[in-house]
Amino acid sequence: MQLLVITMDNSEEFLKTLSGLKDHGMNGIVIPTTSLKHALFSSNIDAAPIFGSISKLVDHDYELSHTVMMLVHHDKLEIAKEVVKGIVKEFGEKGIMFAVPVSFWEGIE
Repeated sequence: MQLLVITMDNSEEFLKTLSGLKDHGMNGIVIPTTSLKHALFSSNIDAAPIFGSISKLVDHDYELSHTVMMLVHHDKLEIAKEVVKGIVKEFGEKGIMFAVPVSFWEGIE
């Protein structure tokens, strides 16, 4: 079993990806996420004096990223990757996809 994690900034591509994964019988958990940079912009923690002052003047309106985490059987991992790559041609700075082995799980299969 693998834990597949996919994060994307583009909402339309993300929804198409979820639909494609669902069409192949896969399911997971969707979590709204943001980058460290955006999280720090909206925090009360001040950065360096000049940067901290500038960041207070800038409107920090940004779109959240979307993350899906799903347990995938080893034999379906390549299918999941191909579904994602068929929709997202290149992640670049738009997101990330990775899988890590899972040695234990209980619950829904």
